[in-house]
Amino acid sequence: MDFVVLDLEWNGAYSRRLGGFLNEIIEMGAARAGRAGAPPDTFQALVRPQVGKKISGKIQALTSITDEDLEGGLRFQQAVSRFAGWAGGAVVMTWGTSDILTLIDNYRYFRGDDRIPFLKRYVDLQAYCEQRLGRDPAQQTGLETAARLLGIDPASFSQHRALGDSLLELECFRRLYDPAALEPFIQDAERRGFYDRMEFRTTEICDLHHPLIRPADLSFCCDLCGRKARRVGRWQLRNKSFRAEFLCRHCGHRFCGRVQFKLKYEGMSVRKAILPSRREKKEKEAAQAAEKSGEEGA
Repeated sequence: MDFVVLDLEWNGAYSRRLGGFLNEIIEMGAARAGRAGAPPDTFQALVRPQVGKKISGKIQALTSITDEDLEGGLRFQQAVSRFAGWAGGAVVMTWGTSDILTLIDNYRYFRGDDRIPFLKRYVDLQAYCEQRLGRDPAQQTGLETAARLLGIDPASFSQHRALGDSLLELECFRRLYDPAALEPFIQDAERRGFYDRMEFRTTEICDLHHPLIRPADLSFCCDLCGRKARRVGRWQLRNKSFRAEFLCRHCGHRFCGRVQFKLKYEGMSVRKAILPSRREKKEKEAAQAAEKSGEEGA
């Protein structure tokens, strides 16, 4: 199967037509794995801005791309047309969904099209690498972190430039490539619902009265004896998750139950965790303080 890793750089530009900001693409870079031992086939194009007249200082500092560099760039329509011809029918991969969502927004703005014609199959490479590395998907793994975990030096690639980042992403993919493991991550971009799913914004639910929250979502079992515990404290919202003190009437164990609700395209996601109770924390801190005091006295 043919895979192309796409990376984009963009500049936040205010559009009067939108009445808001557009992440306007200013560079496209992509890499395709060649035959074993052969260097990757690459694509790179600077894109001349049509909405924002000047690149922000932050983007210039991050990418080293200047307004002068972009004067000779391609128009967006030309750049994506050339990329489509180069990529052919390859599976398109991006690190996370930010780049593909930005591409969708730019297609909609400049071409009035809600669909990307050349996008047939798509893979969120970040999600795939996280799964292969055994990382928690709730704690997003950055590209540099993934590279270091794989023994790759990110500094050997041109960072924060589309082509350099795509080459680094490709190297991570090559080291973790497994056809069977990858198969579930390949999405059919022509299938109904693909774009709705991609553009759905996952949101944290911070209202305990939300109709999708069930009573069972707020119950906890003791992590020592496995029996149902009773809540003995009020629910408190901290860092977009709810926490409360629980007591097991069977073994007397106290603990803190934490639950987080996320509304995703597929429906409600509920994540639970058991943490030490506040009393247990205080007792532990007091014991450590007493131990430290004893050591200093000795």
